[in-house]
Amino acid sequence: MMKRYIAIWSICLIGFSLPMSAQTQEQAKTLFNDGKYEEAKTAFEKLLKRNPRNGNLNYWYGVCCYKTGEKENSLKYLELAAERKVREANRYLALCHADLYQYEKAQTCWETYFDLMERAKKPIDEYQPIYQQTIVGKQLMRNIQDVIFIDSFVVEKKGFLKNYRLSKEAGSLSTYNQFFNEKTSTNGIVYRTEMGNKIFFSAARKDADSLTTLYTSDLIGNEWRGGTELKGIEANGNINFPYMLSDGITFYYATDGEGSLGGYDIFVTRYDSEDDKFLMPENAGIPFNSPANDYMLAIDEYNNLGWFATDRRQPEGLVCIYVFIPDEEMKPLDTTNMTPQAVTHRASIHAIEDSWYDKSAVREGKQRLATSIYAAPEEEKKGDFEFFIDDLTTYTTLTDFKSPQARELFNQWKNEQKSHTILTDKLENKREQYVKSTKQQRQSMTTEILGLEKRIESLQKNIERLEKETRNKEILHLKK
Repeated sequence: MMKRYIAIWSICLIGFSLPMSAQTQEQAKTLFNDGKYEEAKTAFEKLLKRNPRNGNLNYWYGVCCYKTGEKENSLKYLELAAERKVREANRYLALCHADLYQYEKAQTCWETYFDLMERAKKPIDEYQPIYQQTIVGKQLMRNIQDVIFIDSFVVEKKGFLKNYRLSKEAGSLSTYNQFFNEKTSTNGIVYRTEMGNKIFFSAARKDADSLTTLYTSDLIGNEWRGGTELKGIEANGNINFPYMLSDGITFYYATDGEGSLGGYDIFVTRYDSEDDKFLMPENAGIPFNSPANDYMLAIDEYNNLGWFATDRRQPEGLVCIYVFIPDEEMKPLDTTNMTPQAVTHRASIHAIEDSWYDKSAVREGKQRLATSIYAAPEEEKKGDFEFFIDDLTTYTTLTDFKSPQARELFNQWKNEQKSHTILTDKLENKREQYVKSTKQQRQSMTTEILGLEKRIESLQKNIERLEKETRNKEILHLKK
């Protein structure tokens, strides 16, 4: 009799527990479908403890972990779900592996997913662009750049440019609205060269309402003329964040179009003066780029400092600005004796200290950065220079100039002199590299060397013109 009561009571418990469990699962799925992943994760976690081998529960919980930032933790749940034939688990496994820089695994998961989708006669076109990002990532991971990062700081995305402390010789950056004194919805950036007579900027494409591309304009008199679209720089997405090195050849920008790892990626190209267009752009590579948005790379050659912004691992509305030491040779990272985790850490910039293999370079870089951030505005001191006005008059400070026009021309002359020195040193280094390079490498370096020679020749002519104009303006003013 007692056994009969126990059996009846057990059946009653099962009867009550099944509806309660089902109800909890339905509630968790509702939260999941509504995008409330944090709450859904808690509910699915409880359900998994009761049924840890359930494929669907592992899938839902794994996706919740992925969506809430626990990507490494999500892998084992998504893998079990994939083993249990949950098709969508393969898609999230691919996304997760790519975010963790495990691109070969991501490619395998995508191919498995596509195969399952084709068997089910489901379309896969919408996932092809993401698959292509995986292929790009796989290629770039083979040649991670060995970059020394000396500092990083998190700032608000709005107004992030004010944290770039570039020297006058590196030109200037501003937003489109600030530069043109307009109030529009554009997030375009304007780069003004160190000479001040040319700009590169982002604005709406003439053939597309919502996409942006890059233009250039020259200062003629007091007006910016031209607005000419750059030739050779094309993408099926937005193009923004322009920056030209002082050589007048090497050009950086960012696009969220084809060839990126996801979001905006930084690209580099070179200007061919003979054809008046830019050469085939190349992805700037890892660690500069990531599955997140990476953009606004600027290199201050005068201070030997580089800057770029990214929203990787950052909450909405914030970006991290990294400061690094530029390296023309772009040495690849030697991964021979590194663990897979260490390689991933360098690729994703897990910690800038991981790149501090040259303590002396880091220390000197930090000193240059501190000077650029905290130094007082530049003032000319007695004996800073010698500028001959005539046979009897030599100026040594800016205050010696009586003509405001002559003083401005002198500042331009001085900046051109600095640019000339930087480019001359750069040309010498390139020529040395050319002698040591292979025939194939020399072919790719020829355009850059010829461009540097033309740029230096142009600078020399401008230096001579500015020197003459400065002297004449001052003499004319003194005669009044």
